Amino acid sequence: MMFKILVKNLVLFGFHGVNESEKKKGQYFIYNLKIKLKESYALKEDSIKNTVNYSEAIRLLKKINSEKRFDLLETLAFACASELIMMSDLIEEVKITIEKPKPPIKEKLGSVGVSCKLKRKDFLKSSDEKDSESNMADIAENRSRTCFLSLGTNIGNRLDNLRRAVSLLSGKNILKISKSSSIYETEPMYFKEQPTFYNLVLQAEVKTETSPFVLLGYLKEIEYEMGRQSNTSGNSPRIIDIDLIDIENIVIESDILKLPHPGMKERNFVLIPMSEIAPAYKINGISIKEYINKCNFQESVTRIRENILII
Repeated sequence: MMFKILVKNLVLFGFHGVNESEKKKGQYFIYNLKIKLKESYALKEDSIKNTVNYSEAIRLLKKINSEKRFDLLETLAFACASELIMMSDLIEEVKITIEKPKPPIKEKLGSVGVSCKLKRKDFLKSSDEKDSESNMADIAENRSRTCFLSLGTNIGNRLDNLRRAVSLLSGKNILKISKSSSIYETEPMYFKEQPTFYNLVLQAEVKTETSPFVLLGYLKEIEYEMGRQSNTSGNSPRIIDIDLIDIENIVIESDILKLPHPGMKERNFVLIPMSEIAPAYKINGISIKEYINKCNFQESVTRIRENILII
């Protein structure tokens, strides 16, 4: 016997579409989902562990819909399907339909949309082939860019939070960490009435063809995986915060991502750890250490542990 998990007519507000008005004003999207389970799993025991929790599937759809913006419904549908496939080993196939009930056209119609069906075996085979080809090409041509990531935490065991975040970043196979700063205990900068942070900065190599927006998506995915809520304010206590600070030779100005990160110029908790591992990095035409001395920011930043990669 075979079972399917169904999610019908989930309505979410998002900012997907080719037209600029769609990206700025946003619109409603209707999601319909069918998740086909491997045969007989749900009959082994009357337990949630033998099926897929539809609440988790809905949460994943909401996360992708709110945290990323896509020009094409096709790309959005595939992103959702591929993330859902990897959610559980019990999932054999995912079919997702995404519709715009009020598309920006003058015709009289109910909706427009796309459907995507993805089988686990085909997806894994395709992913393995692409990873192999991409890795071989990168090795042959050494195609990568240097990027910098800032990590911070002030909830729970701060040291363990940083360890786990670094481990998850290393395991995503989208970047290779080359350097880590020491760990610094830092004074909250914007909202003072909260615990102090542990911060560090990582230097990593990311494949040249990897879009900064894709990389940002992975960082948000790790934050979500570690328990950070998507509605958490950037200035409030949090279990983990991972900011993309810079990717060499890339300048981006968008409502989702700005590079280099505009906040880094005023943040001691980024500048000081970064100056430790990249002293030649320049800000406003001068070295980062000269910039720190020139600005003389007052927020307390105290070195407490050496390189996290060797602890």
